[in-house]
Amino acid sequence: MLRATILLSKAIIREPRLRRSCMLWFIGIAVVMLFLGSLLLTDNWARKHPWLYFGYWFACGWLTLTGVLLALLDILAIRAAARATRRVLERRLSEESLNKREQ
Repeated sequence: MLRATILLSKAIIREPRLRRSCMLWFIGIAVVMLFLGSLLLTDNWARKHPWLYFGYWFACGWLTLTGVLLALLDILAIRAAARATRRVLERRLSEESLNKREQ
């Protein structure tokens, strides 16, 4: 079970399309939970079932935090890819300028 979780986590982290899909689902579910929690969970219910109340809001916060962390990871991955592309382009341009100078 642990190995499957690790492999799934690696797949989510490495595959941009899957990562963005997970972000969408996590944030979407958190927004729905936030909306339903603010409408349906009253103070009376919170006093009767405090563990369920806090567990519900903890799950909502966990989904939100996971979505935000995946978004930050996506931003960092995009920046790293842009940096790598820029280095390749700079290398090609420098090689072309050296070839032109030699001719």
